[in-house]
Amino acid sequence: MLFVGQFVAAIVLPTWILISRGLFDDGIGWELLVYLLVCPALSVVMFVIAGIISLRGSVRATRAVSWLDAGLLTGWYLSMISYGLWASGWLATLIVLFAIALFWAAIWQFFTEARSRFRGLVAGFEEAAAPRHPSGSDPQQAPQVIIIDPPSETPRR
Repeated sequence: MLFVGQFVAAIVLPTWILISRGLFDDGIGWELLVYLLVCPALSVVMFVIAGIISLRGSVRATRAVSWLDAGLLTGWYLSMISYGLWASGWLATLIVLFAIALFWAAIWQFFTEARSRFRGLVAGFEEAAAPRHPSGSDPQQAPQVIIIDPPSETPRR
């Protein structure tokens, strides 16, 4: 659910913050201008993080995020919903800290998975390139070669 939900949340949650701050009289005047600039930037950050998470092969195959992603995304979403209700500095800081943690966790998981896939690919190439020996023979022993000489031709008279 979080796999698809992260793309929906990238639109819904920044919109929620923008509208709710306007409704609760926090977004009047200069604050509204700040929200008009910050909310689209937050949406872009959310799309970037969702894209990095979706790049992992395991996420695409299972259509499910990892437990680390799920925990961080849930905390991030809850902090944005809370910020829409109560605008406070510590909630804004929490949103930024969750974004940083999610970005680096997604990058770390992506490169860890890519490295293990690459190692598996290299091991497969090495196995395919290794010389094959019949079962039961010693690979150190030279293979037996049979040479059949052609019959010698005698000149015809």
